[in-house]
Amino acid sequence: MGTSTTLDRQRTRPGHRQYLPLVQGATLIEWTGTGLFLAVSTIYFVKVAHLSTSSVGTGLTIGGAVAVAAAVPIARLAGRFGPKPVLIGVMLLRALATVGYLWVDGWWSFLLVVAVIAVTEQSSPPLVQSYVGARAPESLRAKVMAVQRTVVNLGISLGGLIAGVALGSGAPAAFRPLLIGGAVAYVAVAAVYATARREEEAATAVGSARVADLLKDRRLLGFTAYNALVSLWMPVLNVAFPLWLVTETDVPERYVGILYAVNTVLCIALQYPLNRCYGTTRRAWFSYAAAALLLSCGALAFAAAPGLGAREALLVLGAAVVLLTFAELFQVGASWTLSFDLAPEQARSAYLVLFNTSRTVANRVAGPVLMTGVVLALGTAGWIALAGVLLLGALVPFVMLRSAAATGG
Repeated sequence: MGTSTTLDRQRTRPGHRQYLPLVQGATLIEWTGTGLFLAVSTIYFVKVAHLSTSSVGTGLTIGGAVAVAAAVPIARLAGRFGPKPVLIGVMLLRALATVGYLWVDGWWSFLLVVAVIAVTEQSSPPLVQSYVGARAPESLRAKVMAVQRTVVNLGISLGGLIAGVALGSGAPAAFRPLLIGGAVAYVAVAAVYATARREEEAATAVGSARVADLLKDRRLLGFTAYNALVSLWMPVLNVAFPLWLVTETDVPERYVGILYAVNTVLCIALQYPLNRCYGTTRRAWFSYAAAALLLSCGALAFAAAPGLGAREALLVLGAAVVLLTFAELFQVGASWTLSFDLAPEQARSAYLVLFNTSRTVANRVAGPVLMTGVVLALGTAGWIALAGVLLLGALVPFVMLRSAAATGG
């Protein structure tokens, strides 16, 4: 009996070690390629493609809406063929679309390319997560995904540094190698998964799922909507925070980049150590409550900043960014554990693809409009209202845990 247990452990551990370099290596390549263009994309659209800022914002929002609609057919493909072949196809399509930016000469061509990019960007993370779910033991999934998230942030940072050096001349032609480099990175990721070993191929096989059944799953739809609410840290950090700092405080603009760096460093340093906070279902729900509460406190900190001097406002904004960062860490980690729990093994890929639309809704579709049209438009009152909604959202996990206890779940 003891020998059998030891052999089982030996089989699990080497497989896990062999698996990690594949996913994390592919992740580093993918997100370094993404980082090459991510930080400078708006500059490219305005200065090289000659689009107005309003048309860029509208195009990105429409692209996000297209991505949400595309989740259903992507989920159907993933449910039928498994995550690996769909992920390979998504990466190749993403490479083509990235190169397509070079031929953008107006709003319609921009919209076409940005919609394809949005679809592929939305599809990649849940497909990778499903691949992890098929290969990693349940007890290790949160750790694997925490490492993967750390690698994502490292890749974005590395790509951003390369982009900063490449664009030092300020010449429009400097964007071309960045876009080509990103496309090459996505092709490389597709090649990594395509050449994966046979046993990994077999492990990723899943059964088909009827999308109509998924759309009738109230737990899936409710959890997706709740995750979209707690994912509002993304538009708060990426849209509301820099605009609020620049327009409503006396803090110099250069501190936007510095505070973003604080967010990135904390994410890289803490995502893996915090995996114990959301490794089980119960802990994951508590992490969601903590994330919503931290977001609420962050919103109140943003509300207080305009009435302070430059130094005090910087400290308050810095505290708000730290609160948002911890909210990000808890929300992202909890979503891995609970989405794995929610998705039946035979339909995991389809469930995860549909669930991931919550991030797209928060980050690309509803979030930016909410931030600019409501929160920033109302000013201090908008931040306080957002804090109130998030505070109510912090109560949802306790209701879910109580319901699960009452039903014996």
